[in-house]
This record gives sequence, C-alpha cells and structure tokens, in this order.
Amino acid sequence: MRYLFALLLALALAAPSQALEPPAPSRVEVADGPLAQALDRQLTDAAVNRGFGGAVVIEVRGKVVLKGGWGLANRAAGEQFTADTPAQIGSITKTFTGLLAAQLITEGKLDPNAPLRRYLPAASEPGASVTLNETLTHSGGLDDYCGDDFSPRTRAELLSVCMAMPLKFPKGSSHYSNMGVSFGAAAIEHVTGKPWEDLLAERVWGPFGMRDTSWAFPGRSSANFARGYQEGVDQGVISDRIAVLNGADWHLKGNGGMQASAADMHRFFRGVMAQPQAVRDILLKPHADGDDPKVKEGYGLFFRSNAEGQLYRVGHGGSDGVFFAYFAWYPAHDAFVYFVGNNGEEPVRNELRDVLKALQDDLGVKP
Repeated sequence: MRYLFALLLALALAAPSQALEPPAPSRVEVADGPLAQALDRQLTDAAVNRGFGGAVVIEVRGKVVLKGGWGLANRAAGEQFTADTPAQIGSITKTFTGLLAAQLITEGKLDPNAPLRRYLPAASEPGASVTLNETLTHSGGLDDYCGDDFSPRTRAELLSVCMAMPLKFPKGSSHYSNMGVSFGAAAIEHVTGKPWEDLLAERVWGPFGMRDTSWAFPGRSSANFARGYQEGVDQGVISDRIAVLNGADWHLKGNGGMQASAADMHRFFRGVMAQPQAVRDILLKPHADGDDPKVKEGYGLFFRSNAEGQLYRVGHGGSDGVFFAYFAWYPAHDAFVYFVGNNGEEPVRNELRDVLKALQDDLGVKP
C-alpha cells in the first residue's frame, strides 16, 4: 500500500510539469525556399526572445511561399497564433470600405465627385459638401477624429455633430481623417439601404470565402481571437469592446476595428484580384496626391513610388498602438504580403521592417 501511495504521489507531482510545458514557438504551414526559411527563423526568434505573437502570409507569382503563425495569440491560455487566428487589422478596414465604394461606383450607385449631401440629406455642413473621393483619399480638409474610438457615437450623431465640425485643413491637401472614411461608409449605407457590415458579409467576406473575418462576430465567442499586449499587459479583444457600444460605434465603423485571420487577408487579396476590371481600375489606382511626393492616395490604399518615380508597392497599415498589421502588393513583381503582430506597435513594426527588407531584396525591389 505504501508503494502504491508513493507511485500515485509521483504521478500527481509529474502532471503539472507536463501541463506547463510551453507550446511550440511557431505553427508554420508553408516555408518554401531560402527566403521563407530565413523569415521563419527570424520570427521564431522574435517569438522566443522578444514576445512577438503574429502571423504572416507571403505569395510570390501565384505561389504561397510562407504561411504560418508565431508566438502566442492568448498568453494566459497558451493559445498559439496561427494563420487562421482572427486578429485586429486596424485601418486596413478602410481598404474594405474602399472596395465597397469601388463596386458601387461601377454600378452607378455612387458618384465619387458628388457632395455627400446627395446621399446624406440630413448631413450638416461643412462635411456635407465634402465628396466621397475626398473622404476616401483624406483630401477633404477634415479633422482626424470626432471623439474617442470607444465613446458612443450613433450614425445620426455622426451626421449632425461630426459633419458640423469646421474644416481643419485646406480642401485638396492630404491629411489623414478616420472620421472622413466613416462619412463615406454612411453614404454607402444610404445608397444600398443596408448596414455597412451586412454589405461586407454579402459582397466581400462571403464571396471571398473569408470565414474568420467580421466586425462584431455575432454569435461567435472571441475565446480563440488574438489578444493584444502593451508592455506585457493584456488589452483584450476589440470586438468585445465594440459589442458594448450596442451599435453606437460610428467613431470606428468604416475606418477601423475589423478582425481577420492572415489566411483570410490572403483570400481578400485574391478576391480583389478576381474583381471585374472596372472595380480594379478604381480600387488599384491612386485618386489624389499624398503628403509625400512619393506617395499617392487611393481608396483605402497608399501607392508608393521610388526615387525614379516607379510604383513599387501598394498597401495599407493598421494599428491601435497594440496590434500592428500590414497589407501590401508589389505589382511589378506579382507578390503579396500580409503581416500582423499583437505585442505593441513599435516591436511589431521592427519585425515587419526586417521582413519587408528581406522580401524586397529577394524580389529585387528598389524602394
């Protein structure tokens, strides 16, 4: 009996050490070629030694060369980041609003150069005189914000309070405006008679096969979503904070707050490339000058040229200071990259910078 007790005690003591065994630093589905293998080593090191948690998909000439997750999406639960983990995309949300606008313009339902008052008759001036093109290219002279992201703001208040704010800059100059893109989303809702997120589900997420992308994720638990960490402190999941607003979420709607997996962002890229030519001609071309001579503004996309004036990268980043995500296309090299991390904007940017440099060097891109 004494020996049985000793055996049971030994098993009980052994169990916690097995349960506490740390998860693998990565879950990589594809790492094809020297570049991908080098980036896998970099991101594994970042996960082990620098607290990185995130996912990456890289496609070159129609072939996925790197796809996977590194580090933890949920540190308390030991949940690994994978390419299928929903994570905040921040301002890349604007690219989705831009795609909706491009679709509706080609269908004749929106005129990008008409004042918003045509579509929002209850809108206040001076915002009502700004055009859709100006809202989506940050050239309408609008202020950046009308309040904190998570302060309640109804659609009616967006039109009456935010659109009544005086212009902060000369029209035609480039000044980033989150609230301006929300004005554009409101116009999109008006001409379709449907909520912005329902339109995305109907026109984008569903047709593109994006199973792990949404705004509010109705009926779905956020337990396996990526959580953000600022200096090691858990910042939670954004859709949980949006849900508390009960629809008074117009400080963010249209301009930020979406969550998507890296695999879904790759599906988004492929879906955009499969759009009718008329839609791509609107979405994948610039429509205004940026604040840098080498940068032009599109509908939820920035177009970057090198010193010789050659376009080399089209993309958009997104951040709330905790998550940082980046979506980019290299048209001359037929390459795509999506990158997201959850351990603070600056640390994630540092990893992204190295990833982009390695990719660009490998492709022969001249920034």
